Amino acid sequence: MTTEHLTTQPAPASGPSVHVVRARKLLLGGLAGGAAATVLCVVIFGVLSGLTGLLSALVGGGIVLAFYTVGQYVMVRTADAGARTLMIVSMTSYFARFCIVGMFLLLVARRGAAWAALDSTAVTASAVAVVVGWLAVEIFVFSRLRISAYDTEYVSPAASGDRAPAVSGDGR
Repeated sequence: MTTEHLTTQPAPASGPSVHVVRARKLLLGGLAGGAAATVLCVVIFGVLSGLTGLLSALVGGGIVLAFYTVGQYVMVRTADAGARTLMIVSMTSYFARFCIVGMFLLLVARRGAAWAALDSTAVTASAVAVVVGWLAVEIFVFSRLRISAYDTEYVSPAASGDRAPAVSGDGR
């Protein structure tokens, strides 16, 4: 027996569900952190290595931003799914992002010398900085989300109308 249907809430007619709103906040927060890290890397490597460093930082940051944005957008699209489905999608999404960005960095490390227009150090450092920036702001945004508890509010027996029978002072 599955309880997946119990955790899925339909979207209200007035707008997106609370789950979609939360996933969008995580997407926008991560994108802001990743973009800030990209800009910082572009400036730093542009000053240190000129046009080659600037372009390399753009490539490294851009690749990470693209894959992380797509991966988090998948999370926004599936935010109203059941708990089991959401876990499978999120783990697959993070694994795919990790593998694709890792393969890209491995390719740059192995073939970087053949690409005169790319500085492999700038590409790698920018990619790592963007991942860290994305995750740091995403964690910050997550820590500020208001996630309601699913416990029902306590109602005392007196308030609910279920009164216990009165006991007389002599124990009868």
